[in-house]
Amino acid sequence: MLTYFTVPYDDELLYSCIARYGCHTGQAQNQKAVVRDVWGTDSAVAIPDLPSHLQDFVDNVGTVWKVTINELIAQFTLAPLYIPFLSDQQARQVLSSMESKFGGNIHTRAGIVASRVPIPAHFRYCPQCLEEQLAELGEPYWRRMHQLPIIDVCIIHSCKLEDSAVPFHPKQKHHYCAAILECHSRQARYVELTELERRVIEYHKELLDVSLLEGLGTNRWTLYYQELAKERGLTHKSRVQHEIIHQSLIKAWKGTLLEPILPGMNENSWLTNLFRKHRKSFHPLRHLMVLSVLTPDKKLSEILQQVKTFPPEQVRTKQVFKVTGNTHEEIKAHRNEWVKLMAVHPNYGVKKLRKLNPGGRIYAWLYRNDYPWLMQNCPKKETSPEGIRDGDYPSWDKQNVRVLTSIYKDLFQSKGRKRLTTSHLIQKLPRANSVQKHLVDLPLTKQWLSLHAESLEDYQVFRLKLAYQHLTERHQTIKRWRLIRVANIREELVTERIEREIIALKKLWRSRQK
Repeated sequence: MLTYFTVPYDDELLYSCIARYGCHTGQAQNQKAVVRDVWGTDSAVAIPDLPSHLQDFVDNVGTVWKVTINELIAQFTLAPLYIPFLSDQQARQVLSSMESKFGGNIHTRAGIVASRVPIPAHFRYCPQCLEEQLAELGEPYWRRMHQLPIIDVCIIHSCKLEDSAVPFHPKQKHHYCAAILECHSRQARYVELTELERRVIEYHKELLDVSLLEGLGTNRWTLYYQELAKERGLTHKSRVQHEIIHQSLIKAWKGTLLEPILPGMNENSWLTNLFRKHRKSFHPLRHLMVLSVLTPDKKLSEILQQVKTFPPEQVRTKQVFKVTGNTHEEIKAHRNEWVKLMAVHPNYGVKKLRKLNPGGRIYAWLYRNDYPWLMQNCPKKETSPEGIRDGDYPSWDKQNVRVLTSIYKDLFQSKGRKRLTTSHLIQKLPRANSVQKHLVDLPLTKQWLSLHAESLEDYQVFRLKLAYQHLTERHQTIKRWRLIRVANIREELVTERIEREIIALKKLWRSRQK
């Protein structure tokens, strides 16, 4: 049991408290002694963000620092950044591992290992904060807000964070490096943060301050983002407009420090999957980048409270069948008819039986009045005598390309047409559902679609040209606002390419006026 331990500072890492303890007790050069003093064991590893062995720590410092394990995790580690975005099971596993002696899988369970968002290579500090800490406290310390992934700016002083020489995850697993030995006075490099950059950093700070140690789960986040898309008008006929969301974020984050984190527009990007059913957790930074753009008027604590209002698990509804009051004789008669029908046609499945003259009537009656029995007395699912893989895919592939090529010109030139997306083009093919399902087996079709499918920006250019034609036919002056209004393009979705097209159309109109 320790008889002395350092008093923790505001926003300080537990790692930093232990490093200062080594300096205060004159054991900075004897790290094994520091580890034994603090943890009561030689096996504890110096992990700065998500440490383990916390039960041992609390037991060992309990006489001089009355702190609980949850308080340690919430106030002196980076766990509050990750926990709210995990499933309840993941969150409990992470917290349990941090409490126990077995912390080797914490970063894997938190999703950090699999994420492409890099953690800091070295401990970082703010030159201005360093001077203030030395003046007010007599020693500096490692702050949590300075060790965030990607964020390398101090929100307090709006200056760049400086890298120290200390690796964030060093090879020396039992060494605690104190800030007073590693931080050096430097000229502050001030940066001008955009409103969006400041908001996303403040969201990080709010996450650490709120200290929510509860995994909200994939279902809650799924429902929240679906609701958010509806509230912001980013859906069309209940479908999320992923391209519009992508363009909004590209435009918002362009030229900022977080621009490189945004993905390209594709079906499997993290941004697209964020607005679909969540099958995994997403890095906190990705959540905060989206939320800072789409919910600029809300605090993160309000957002988290809203997420908690959704059900933690998907509600599965069961079919309920009312008692219809039919007599036992009626039920028995319909059952016998169904059994007889299956006996007469032993090779038929449900679909074929329902197409027979009495089959549809009998099936419908049993479905409404005797559903459990019907489900237990249906023929087995029909199996094709030949596997689908034995189909003639090369011929089917070439036929699809011929059909698409023959109809594409008329489709493209149609004035009132919809956007020619991959799905829209596939629907023009015979056996469209099968094409969608077996697209991987149809390389020529897939290649043709990738070359001819229209992006949202392509479609907006097409609409601009139609708008230009519409206005010139009515002898109206070509103005930017008129083109955008007639083309039905929202201002926030006007990209550089759209601007160039507008300028070109205005020049074309002026040249024809001379």
